[in-house]
Amino acid sequence: MSALSQSQAHPMSKLSTGKVALFIILISESVFFTTLLVAYAALRDQNSWLIDHSLARLTIPLINTAILLLSVIPAWYAVVNIRNENQSVLLISLIATFMLGLVFVAGQVYEFNHAGFHINDQAFGGVFFTLMGFHALHVIAGEVFLVINIIRTRLGDFSSSAYSPVEISTWFWYYVTVVWLVLFIALYII
Repeated sequence: MSALSQSQAHPMSKLSTGKVALFIILISESVFFTTLLVAYAALRDQNSWLIDHSLARLTIPLINTAILLLSVIPAWYAVVNIRNENQSVLLISLIATFMLGLVFVAGQVYEFNHAGFHINDQAFGGVFFTLMGFHALHVIAGEVFLVINIIRTRLGDFSSSAYSPVEISTWFWYYVTVVWLVLFIALYII
């Protein structure tokens, strides 16, 4: 019996173990963030939280949103360039994504210190800081992914036929960005 050719292989065979693991992790993380958002909504409905939604209050979160959205471009560009065997642009793209992520985390730290409320301010402070803190941890995890890929790029580990870790870290970065957009709307706009 002959082995199946690549074109006859089952579509799932093209998914690496890492990609399947990432999908499982992202599903479980989505359940986690959804649960926290539901708790936030329930607590918000039960209490009258006087949250300032002025432009001045939204300045740092809006800047952070723009930075994180901007960081998606070099992340996407990293995958495009490794598919085309462009190692130098891959490296630059990974570093750019990493640096924008650092700026985002610095903005989060600034926001934590200047939010106008604290983690022990009734239920709101606890839920707000839990949501924001766990998102920040996910961004930091994405930063670790990026550092590993930057090192591996410098070592020449990736090619147009072997770049799954770059793609996985990019998908994770997209996820972190989407979660931020949901949090931004839920915590700052609504």
